[in-house]
Amino acid sequence: MNDPTNSKYRHLSFKDSGPYRRFVQEEKKLQAATLTYQQQDTPAHGSYGALLFKPEWRAKREEILQRDRHACVVCKGNDGLQVHHRQYHFIVRQNEFKMPWDYPGQLLITLCESCHKRGHNKFKVPTINI
Repeated sequence: MNDPTNSKYRHLSFKDSGPYRRFVQEEKKLQAATLTYQQQDTPAHGSYGALLFKPEWRAKREEILQRDRHACVVCKGNDGLQVHHRQYHFIVRQNEFKMPWDYPGQLLITLCESCHKRGHNKFKVPTINI
């Protein structure tokens, strides 16, 4: 096909002379990429995410899950359960947040992943200075 502009896309000619045009990209040969998995020592979500792997949080999480009968308190589903903090406490004297497992049970609820995301999109979790 004659391409005087040497463009990336080429106009295809059809048998009839109608106004329809179609542009196609030149064929390129794809090389197989090798994907490798690398183990990361640091969990996601920064320092807060690292706290969620500690045994203290796992014990508190299990306590809340048992209290809520391993079901989301909003939709009663039981897939992808997460424990949600209804508020965060900032300790002014120490200039730091309270540890995730140090909150009383009434400030923690069980939510499925979908309800948890929807709640965070709709509401902002308040931070209380203590």
